[in-house]
Amino acid sequence: MDQAEVQTLFRKFAAPLAGYAASSPARNELAEMLARNLWMAMIAGPEMEEETWKVFKTTGKLDDDSLQPIQQMYIEQMKVVVNDEQLVALQQRYRLRRKE
Repeated sequence: MDQAEVQTLFRKFAAPLAGYAASSPARNELAEMLARNLWMAMIAGPEMEEETWKVFKTTGKLDDDSLQPIQQMYIEQMKVVVNDEQLVALQQRYRLRRKE
């Protein structure tokens, strides 16, 4: 997977956040940060996804009611954009290996 393919896939992955991001520059910055963090968590695997949710709760000060819609969007609209083959290619590109 080359850089152009990665960027195209990332834009598709991050697209569900576009509506939120469009409302202000501050929200755009937050949406970009969320997309980058969720992208890397997805590539790194389930353990990193769980750690990401914990960080959003503690450092991001999100309660369960705030976090739940983000998790739902991630699972139902963002993560499904990347198929298993693409995920393996991304893990190889970033040289990440999941724990066995």
